[in-house]
Amino acid sequence: MEADDEIRRLQAALASTQLASDASALARTLLDHLPYMVWLKNADGVFLAVNEVFARAAGRTREQVLGRTDFDLWPEELARRYVLDDQSVIATGRKVAVEEPIADASGTRWIETFKAPVFDADAHVVGTVGIARDVTARKSSEEEQREVEARLHHAQKLESLGLLAGGIAHDFNNLLVGVLGNAEIAIRRLQGIPEAEGALEHIEDVRMAAIHAGDLARQMLAYSGRATFVRQTVALNEVIGDSMQLLRASVSKKASLQCDLDPAVGTVQADLAQLRQVIMNLVTNASDALGGEPGTIRVETGTRDLSVSDRIVQDLQLEAGRYAYLLVSDDGCGMSHDTRARMFEPFYTTKVTGRGLGLAAVQGIVRAHGGGIAVESTPGSGARFEVLLPVSDRPAALLENSRITAREWCGSGVVLLVDDDARVRAVTKAVLVELGFEVRSASNGSEAIAIYESEADAIDVVLLDMTMPDLSGEQVFERLRQIRSDAAIILCSGYHEPKSLSRLTLEHGAMFLQKPFSFEQLRCVLREALERPSIRAPR
Repeated sequence: MEADDEIRRLQAALASTQLASDASALARTLLDHLPYMVWLKNADGVFLAVNEVFARAAGRTREQVLGRTDFDLWPEELARRYVLDDQSVIATGRKVAVEEPIADASGTRWIETFKAPVFDADAHVVGTVGIARDVTARKSSEEEQREVEARLHHAQKLESLGLLAGGIAHDFNNLLVGVLGNAEIAIRRLQGIPEAEGALEHIEDVRMAAIHAGDLARQMLAYSGRATFVRQTVALNEVIGDSMQLLRASVSKKASLQCDLDPAVGTVQADLAQLRQVIMNLVTNASDALGGEPGTIRVETGTRDLSVSDRIVQDLQLEAGRYAYLLVSDDGCGMSHDTRARMFEPFYTTKVTGRGLGLAAVQGIVRAHGGGIAVESTPGSGARFEVLLPVSDRPAALLENSRITAREWCGSGVVLLVDDDARVRAVTKAVLVELGFEVRSASNGSEAIAIYESEADAIDVVLLDMTMPDLSGEQVFERLRQIRSDAAIILCSGYHEPKSLSRLTLEHGAMFLQKPFSFEQLRCVLREALERPSIRAPR
């Protein structure tokens, strides 16, 4: 039967019901005032009745919709989906509820649709009736919520892994103090003994293994954001320039290393060694991406002013402000979506011989400096790593190493050694005695304070662990300085709390020694602590 005949039959049926004609008109008016789309189709999918909301969504008048099918109103792919829904209702005689897209002049929107069968007097399905509402806003909100939850989950995962890495590195470093210290004491005592030459080679291997293990622990600390930072104001371009010779030697011989450094980039507050590690890791990573093939690695610097509305500020959880950027890009193999999602995870690597801590350490260092790192990459199109660091308004410090390196110096006097780890105390005491010092030992903060109260005038320097079970290193430091304001104190830890350590070293003149430390490192920091008049006034 023709669609026009069906429409006339529907109208006649409405008029012949117990409802009066004015009631039918009222029903239509009510439907037109609903904020939902309403329609009626026959079994062939021809529209027999629609309200004004539906007609507007279709971009037509009501008269232009009646007598047509979904294929006359919507794109073919959507129309086919709608027809399949109708056929399911007709075949089963059951209601359905679906969420499906609909395209109009403003784009694609999501519609929540309820469809039900229409039965004739013989209980045969002769059509479908539907009502739909726009849920695009809800879908968008749900999608945003999923993205927020995914970012939160990722952040929590990184935080948990960081805490785990930091805790392991701390305990690992305490063990390495014993390994490295005992190995170096053994080497010193066996040198010059002909019968010990064979043993010395093995002990030297132990010493080198402990040093490399310490490097690994420092990378774990960098990932966890609890690495040791001695910050100074540095010129970013100057750091890169000083590193260029080493960088060129580290990349593939087929790679072209190009620099485009903005002279106005200014300075940043950074730990020089850690910043160099970031630069080195990113450049070597770019070289690896070239896979031994010819290619270009670009190192660029510049500044960016970021506001709270910038997506990168939200994604990297940065504060608004001015940032210096270091951009390292390559035209290598690029990364897949899965690789990008996991590249900052510790121990994840695509390299056969890689340890998977390079990028994880880079992220930890950058985050600990109040910055962020953004990555863009697609397979076959290379990668761009952009490191953002807050710009400093201070002038750059001179890039020089003021650490004393005299090898034959031996001291004298009394050292108060404070550490809760018995193995650390034992080996450190042995090293201190080897250097010519007398040692007073304390296993916790309370014991250290008691010893210092009674022997402050006799104690020349305090070697103080930052992490102890009763009182923290910071609390002990404050108490020792109350007892004697010019107390020479060297803070020592397998990791540290950046805020408290920075305050104690920058504001109160304390020094810091990272575990595990070598015989030579301990010798140098002791000599410097004792010879710096700003820390220890002569008695």
